[in-house]
Amino acid sequence: MATSQPSFSYDVFLSFRGADTRKGITDHLYTALKQACIRTFRDDDGMERGKLLKPELNKAIQESAISVIVFSEGFAFSKWCLDEVMMIMYEHETSSSRHEVVPVFYNVDPSDVRNQTGSFAEAFYVYDYEVNAETNLEKKRELLEKVGTWRDSLKKAATFTGIVLTHGYEAKFIIDIVNVIKKKLDYKTLYVEEKLLGIKENVEEIESWLQDPSPDEVILLIDGMGGIGKTTIAKCIYNSNSRYYNRSCFLANINETSNQPGGLLRLQSQLLSTILNSGKEETIWNVDEGTKKVADAISNKEVLLILDDVTTLQQIDALLGPQRFYPGSKVIITTRHKWLKTGFKVHPKIQSVRTLSAGDAIGLFSFYAFHQDQPTEPYVIQSQLFVNRYDVWEDTMRKLEAIPNPEIQRVLQISYETLADENDKDLFLHVACFFEGEEKDYIVKLLGQCDLYPVVGIRNLTDRCLLYVEYGRVKMHRLIKEMGREVVRQESPKNPGKRSRLWHHHDCFNVLKDHVGTDKVEGFMLDMQKIKEGKPSLPIKTNNPGKRSFQEYLGKTMHGEEADFKIGALETMKNLMLLQLNHVTFSGKCKNLPKKLRLLSWPGFSLKAIPCDISLEKLVVLDMSYSKLKRVWDDFKFIGTLKILNLSYSVELIKTPDFGGLPGLESLILKGCVRLKKVEESIAYLKELVLLDLTNCRSLGEFPCLPSSLVSLRMSGCQNLGVLKRVQCLESVSSFPVLQDVNLSYCNLLDNSFPNDWSSLVSLVNVNIDGNNVTSLPKCIQTLPEILTLSVERCSKIQSILSLPTSVFALYISHNESLQKVNLSQNSGIVVSHVNCKNLYHMEGRYNLQSINKVDMKIIRYLGLEPNAFQGMELGIQVLHEFGIFSTYVPEKQIPPCFMYKEKGQQISFKD
Repeated sequence: MATSQPSFSYDVFLSFRGADTRKGITDHLYTALKQACIRTFRDDDGMERGKLLKPELNKAIQESAISVIVFSEGFAFSKWCLDEVMMIMYEHETSSSRHEVVPVFYNVDPSDVRNQTGSFAEAFYVYDYEVNAETNLEKKRELLEKVGTWRDSLKKAATFTGIVLTHGYEAKFIIDIVNVIKKKLDYKTLYVEEKLLGIKENVEEIESWLQDPSPDEVILLIDGMGGIGKTTIAKCIYNSNSRYYNRSCFLANINETSNQPGGLLRLQSQLLSTILNSGKEETIWNVDEGTKKVADAISNKEVLLILDDVTTLQQIDALLGPQRFYPGSKVIITTRHKWLKTGFKVHPKIQSVRTLSAGDAIGLFSFYAFHQDQPTEPYVIQSQLFVNRYDVWEDTMRKLEAIPNPEIQRVLQISYETLADENDKDLFLHVACFFEGEEKDYIVKLLGQCDLYPVVGIRNLTDRCLLYVEYGRVKMHRLIKEMGREVVRQESPKNPGKRSRLWHHHDCFNVLKDHVGTDKVEGFMLDMQKIKEGKPSLPIKTNNPGKRSFQEYLGKTMHGEEADFKIGALETMKNLMLLQLNHVTFSGKCKNLPKKLRLLSWPGFSLKAIPCDISLEKLVVLDMSYSKLKRVWDDFKFIGTLKILNLSYSVELIKTPDFGGLPGLESLILKGCVRLKKVEESIAYLKELVLLDLTNCRSLGEFPCLPSSLVSLRMSGCQNLGVLKRVQCLESVSSFPVLQDVNLSYCNLLDNSFPNDWSSLVSLVNVNIDGNNVTSLPKCIQTLPEILTLSVERCSKIQSILSLPTSVFALYISHNESLQKVNLSQNSGIVVSHVNCKNLYHMEGRYNLQSINKVDMKIIRYLGLEPNAFQGMELGIQVLHEFGIFSTYVPEKQIPPCFMYKEKGQQISFKD
C-alpha cells in the first residue's frame, strides 16, 4: 500500500467534469490508481453529483494528500468544478499538511486555463454576462467576487507543473500521471523499517547499476549471510524504482514457499498475474506450463523482478525460464548461495552485503536500546530492558553468551540446515567450535585426515555465506559462529558430556571434573588460562557448590601437581579426534588416550617426555608449545600421518626426535627453543617438509643438511650460525627448487658465511639478512634470479649494496649507519626504505651527495656561488643531486659570503 501522511484518508482527490471525461480518461485513470494501490476519492462514488454536500466534498479534499484536477474543454462550464478548484487551492494555501496539486491538461492548452482563453474564455463570457444581468446589487457583488475567485484559482492551479496531452496515446499518458503521483506520495509498495543504517552504500551501488542499459547487465545477485539485510536492501530498491517499469514484481520468501506443496506453482501464478496485470490468479497446471507462460510474459515487457531468498537453480529456471528479457528489464535476486551465479547465461553482477561498520552498529543498537543516536552506560541488550536494573542487564549478557537469541538462531540456522552434505555440516561445526580464524591450510591439513574433504567443503560453506577466507584465514561472522555452537549445545542442553564438541571452559571443566565425557565427544578444548581469568559470577560445578567459591577452585591446581583431573576422564571419550588442552594437568598415566586423535594440542604440557605407549598413529597435528619437554619421546616412534609438529618455546628442549619416524612431516616449528643444541640429521630425509622455523634457537650449534622440499626457512636469531665460516645448511639450500622465503636475520653471519651461488633458487622471492656482520651484499643474493623483497637493515658493518638483482622491487636498508653507497641503476620503480642512514651519500639512479669542493665549477655557477670564494675553506657545504635537481644545504647560522645571490625576508624570489 502507499505510505502517505497517516492522517490522510485518501491519497488522491480526483476532480473532473463528468460530462467530458467520466467514461473516458478519468475512468481509466481512476482504475490505474486503484491498481497501483493508491487510495483515490472520486466525487461521484456512492452519490450522484449534486447530492454530495459541499461540506462533505471539502472534507474529502482536506483528507486527501494530493488533488488531481483533470482540465478538459468543457471544464469551466461547470460551476461545481470551479468550486472544487477554489476549495483545492484554498486547502493548498492554508493547510499545514502541504496539500499537493497536480493539474492534468486533457486536450487543453495550459495557457487557456491560466489566462481563461479558448473554451475557458467562452465559459467566463457566460459568467460575466450573468454578473452584468443581475439586478440585485448584493447578489451581483457576491457573483462578481466568486467569478474573480474562480479566475484566480484557475490561474494558480495552471501554474503548477502538470501533465499535458494534446496528441498521443492515452495509455502512456495515464502511466505518466500515476508515476508522478507515486513520486509525490513517496510511494512505497513494501513496508520497510524506518531506522535503517549501513545500507546506503549498497543501495547507491545498485541504483547506479539499474541505470546501465547494457544487455549484459540484466541480473544482479545480492548475497550475504542470513539476517544481514539483503531483503531490506531489495525492498528499498523496489520501493524507489518499481514505478519506472511497465510491470514490477517482488516475490518474497521463495525458498520457504517453494518447499510447500504446490509452492512453485503459486509463485509462478503470482508472478504471471502481476506481469499481466490481470487482477486475478492465473491458472497454471504444472511447473513446465508456468515456466513457458512466465517466459513469454517477461520477454514482452520492461519489468523489474525481485526474487527474494532463492536457493536452487530449479527456482531460477521456474521463475525466469530461458532468461530472455525485454530491453531495459532488470532482475534482482537475494540469496545466501553464492554458487547460484553459475546458473545464468550471462554472468550476473554480484553485490555482497557487508556487515555494519562500528559506527552504524552502535547507532542501530542505540536506537533500539536507548531510543537515541548514542548509547548510555552501561549498555543493554534489547529494547525491553531499557528500564531494567543493571543486574538484569548483566544477567542477560551472560545468558546471551551461552544461549543465542532464539529468533536470530532460527534465521541463521536455515543456512546450516539446508546443507545437503553431512561432511559440510561437520566441517562447519568444527570451524565454529574450534577453528574460526585459523589458517585455511592448517584446517585443510587437519580436517582432511578426518574424512571431511575440507577443500570443497570450505568452498561450499563460502558459497552459502557461512564463512569466508580473508588473508588466508577462515573467518565467520560472530553470529554465524554462535549459531553453529548453539546447534551443538542443543544436541544435549543439560548434559554437555553427550555433545559432539566441547569448547566452553565452564562445560569442559565440569566434564573432566565429574568424569562424564562420552563417546559422543569428537572435539574437546579446555583453556585453563580462561578459567583463571574467568568471571567470578560464572559458577563452576563442585561437590559442595554452597561452600566453595570459583576462585577457591583455582588455587594451585591450574599448573601444579594438585590438579583434580584424572586422566581417565579423557579415556572415556573414545571417539575424540580433536583434543586441545592449554596448561591442563592430570594425575595418572597417559596410556589409553583415544586412538582416533588427529589433533593433540597441549601447550604447557608438564612432563619431560611424551610417554611412548600413547597411541598416536592417526595424529596429524602435535602441538606441545610452551611445554616442559626435554625430549619429545624417549624411544623411536613412528607416526606416518603427522604433518605439523610444534614445539615452540619449549625452553627446556635439548633434542629433536628422530625424524625417520615422521616421514609425512610438513611443518616443524622449534621457535624459541633456547636450549636446543642440535637438529637431528635425519631431517634431511623429510621429503614433505615445507616449513622449518628455528627462530631464536640461540644455542643451536650443529646445522645439518636440509631437505630440498623446503618452501620457508626461518632461522632468525640463531646466533651460532656466524661461528661457522661456511654454513652447511646454507650450502645445502643452493639447489632447492621450491624455496620461497629465507630469514637469516641476527645470526652473526659474515661475508664468508654465505655460499657464492644461489642462481638455481628460481622460486626464492623474500630474503631477510637484517642484523648481520656483512660489509656488502653477499654474492649468493646477487645471483638470485627472481627475488622481489630484500631486507638488509641494522647491519652495523655494511658499507655498500651493489649489484642488486634487477627483479628486486622492495629494498629495506634502514638503520645502517655505515652504509655509504647503493646502486639502483638497474632497478627502475624500486621502493626503498632508508631511514637513519646518515653516511649514505650515493644512491646510483636516485641521488648523490658530496662536498662542494668536489663539484664541477659549472654546477657551482648554476647554484649562484662565487667559484673561487670557498677554495681551501672547510665550510661543510654539500651539494645534493636528486632526480636531476642540484641543491645545497648550509649548516651555518648565516649564509656564507661565497653565495652571490642573497635575499632576506619572509619571502624570496628566484630569477632565471
